[in-house]
Formats: sequence, C-alpha cells, structure tokens
Amino acid sequence: MQSTELKIFIADDYLLIREGIKGIICNLDNAKIVGESNDLVNLAAKITECSPDIIIMELTLCDRPIRELMEDIRKVAPKIKVLIVSDCICELPIISSIRAGISGYIKKNVTEEELIKAIHALSKDLEYFTPHITQLLAHGYLSNNASGINFSEREMEVLRYICKGRSNEQIAELLFISEKTVATHRKNIMKKATIKKSSDLIVWALENRIVQR
Repeated sequence: MQSTELKIFIADDYLLIREGIKGIICNLDNAKIVGESNDLVNLAAKITECSPDIIIMELTLCDRPIRELMEDIRKVAPKIKVLIVSDCICELPIISSIRAGISGYIKKNVTEEELIKAIHALSKDLEYFTPHITQLLAHGYLSNNASGINFSEREMEVLRYICKGRSNEQIAELLFISEKTVATHRKNIMKKATIKKSSDLIVWALENRIVQR
C-alpha cells in the first residue's frame, strides 16, 4: 500500500474509543482520519466515499459473518487493510476474521505504541497480531499431524513455537540455534504447507490438528 498520506477510517460504537484512536493518529506523520462510524451499516458505501487505506474497527459491531463483510469491502476496495481493535478475544471469531482476510487484530487495552506499530505494519502491507492473540489462537501442544506433510523434528519444534506466538529471535534462543536458521525453517514449513502468511499458518495448524487446545 503506497500513499503519501495514510488515510484511516474508524468504526466503533463508543465515541470515547473513536476519539482516543483519533487522538493517537493525529500525532502521526502523514496519517489522517477520513471517516468514522458507530456501526458497520453500509460500510462499503462509506469507504467508497472517502477511500481509506486502513479500516480500524470493532469486531462485535459485525452482525453477520465477517467473511460477508470482508467480501463487500473487497469489492469496492481490494487493497484496503482491516485492523480489528476489539475486546473480543474468543478463538472462533478471531480465526474467522483471519480467514476472512483481516490484516491485524489487537485488543483494546494495548498501549498507544502498539496501536502505532500495528498501523505502521499494515501501511507496509504487513500483518500485525499481538502475541496474546497468536497465543490464544494456537495455545496447546503439537498433536497427531492430520495434514499428511512430513515435517522434520526440528521443523516441528519451530512450528510449535510459531504457534505460541514466539518471534524468530525468541525461538532461536529457546532452541539454541541462529535466528537465520529459524527463518529458514519457517520458510520451509510455510513452503511445505503452501501457505504465505504466518496467521494463515496458525489457522492451518489448528484445522489440521497439528496444534490442539
């Protein structure tokens, strides 16, 4: 996503939340609020009018499957990024949101710095999920592999830590290997699973019972 000025749309039913997010964004260079809403009714039409780069929204406002909402959004803005900022930390809604194509998910109690990190990540076409969210998605232990893919013992170790939300640096320290080696294992795991995004890898691991609750 390339833009001289990052345009952001906020959807949250609480005025104070919207004002708080606006206050943070106003302090960012090359970013501005182009629209806001207290619901998701006619969201596709609203973003068509103001053409935002990023939507920051509360998941609980969605009164239909998130997949349907994302399909409507993609029809009018194929490259738009959606960042969920929500109090909802239930596993199934989060997984559904990731499968629907959101780019980030953080809790409402994050720090100002973390919200800014998330916005910056999305502006660079990256994903952003707080460690708490990735751990919620994938807490548990490696189980019987139902995917039929033959991972090496080391790849399985790396995958387990990926699914616990650990960074490459943390995994390297835990396994006493170099960060570069971890990155190579991560790349090989995703290649074997034919997956391009880390968030999709976690969902895939859950669905294939590689990770279980």
